[in-house]
Amino acid sequence: MSTVSTATAGARWRLGPGTHWLDRTTLAGGTPYRVMTLTGRGADIVRDLVDGAPTPADQPAVAELLHRLRSAGVLIAPPPAASDHVGVTVVIPARSAAGPVRELLASLPADLPVVLVDDGSPVPLAPLADERPGLRVLRHETSRGPAAARNAGAAPVDTPWIAFLDADTIPDPDWIAALKAHVGDTPTAGAPVVLAAPQIVPLTGSGSGSWFEKRVCALDLGRDPSDVGPGRAVSYVPSAAMLVDAEAFAKAGGFNEDMHVGEDVDLVWRLLDQGAVRYYPTVHVGHRPRGTLTAALNRRRLYGTGAADLADKHPGTLKHVDVSVWSLGPWLLAVIVQPAVGLAAAVVTAAIAPWGMPELTPAHARRLAAMGHLRAGAALGRWLVRPMLPVTVLVGLLRPRVGRRLAVAAAAGLAFQVVTDLRGASASGEHPGPRVAAETLVAHLLDDAAYGIGVWQGVIARRNPEPVLPKVRDLPRWPRRFRRIRPDG
Repeated sequence: MSTVSTATAGARWRLGPGTHWLDRTTLAGGTPYRVMTLTGRGADIVRDLVDGAPTPADQPAVAELLHRLRSAGVLIAPPPAASDHVGVTVVIPARSAAGPVRELLASLPADLPVVLVDDGSPVPLAPLADERPGLRVLRHETSRGPAAARNAGAAPVDTPWIAFLDADTIPDPDWIAALKAHVGDTPTAGAPVVLAAPQIVPLTGSGSGSWFEKRVCALDLGRDPSDVGPGRAVSYVPSAAMLVDAEAFAKAGGFNEDMHVGEDVDLVWRLLDQGAVRYYPTVHVGHRPRGTLTAALNRRRLYGTGAADLADKHPGTLKHVDVSVWSLGPWLLAVIVQPAVGLAAAVVTAAIAPWGMPELTPAHARRLAAMGHLRAGAALGRWLVRPMLPVTVLVGLLRPRVGRRLAVAAAAGLAFQVVTDLRGASASGEHPGPRVAAETLVAHLLDDAAYGIGVWQGVIARRNPEPVLPKVRDLPRWPRRFRRIRPDG
């Protein structure tokens, strides 16, 4: 396959979020954060692409370089021109009134095959088949859950691709064609894409639920494209809208029907054994918000309860914070001992950073260490609220002095998230003011509290603390004689 893609007019390659040049040939950025040193020719190619040059064709070495940079989140490709929806069947699981489903069906191309699975709706949805030629309606007399409904809808599909679409969504007219174009644009150096997902954006609604989801939409994974998987900027994609390779889906065994929450995360992580999963936010699908704030928060709590189940099925994969011990140490000292002690430790670890990064200049190594400390502080601050809010509050009550420092750290983490959201809104042409910033802060706090309560419910029910434990990297490897004590004689 050629590495040339027919890109959308005016689009060009760009560096990933937070990525920058350290010198002429060295890039720093990506998720997890890393340093990548290119050859002189490789660096020139990347700079030319970012400046608007066309992608070189039929050059395997260039394809491999671009694939490596894209997979690392360091480089973002321009979106290709839309393809078509040939070879795709839409599967819609629904436990709903007929009205929203009818509106969804009207938004889909008339020649697109659709399987509607009525999962025990109080009023059967079978009459909708008379309104759309070719619509196939299956019914479960009693609800078996969304995973079972999706599997039932996928069973009769004979096209190469399945597009799963929830009944409370309204997609862009060409969302399937756009995702197919992305899938077909995979370089020869990359693994085949077995699942592609759009950005889920909240539709306009009324009531407190709409206000909340406009500020914090759990299904919206951001404006930056990404490879998907544990440890990446986007660790999963929701099943509200996704395009899946039908053969890979069948080989993976479909959705786990025993899971009523988190089944989409589980499927995504299992599909990674067969190929790549990618998130493409240039493609949009709208999602209807819940009517009330209580309903929206209860849904977030329910999402949280699935974390322990996922930890059981994918041990070592689900982590709410991933931090180096060299950055964790100074922050722990600042909270537990004294802020001045933590600051001193941060200065020392930054000063000795060149020992661990000999490939960089001392100035670059120290700069990266300092940035690592700041990023770790933001991540740990978020972790203190999401999912550790109950523990943070308890420690604050028992140890007020430590609690005050935890509160400062948690506030800093929330502020970092709000600033990130506002910067994203500004980049898309919006002009958020102080009121929007305040509302976003409140919404995030409510969201984190509801989700955290759910996580702890799951942890206690399954007796598995893994979802609330941090992942600490770069732990020292002690000499063998210290790791094993032999008995005398």
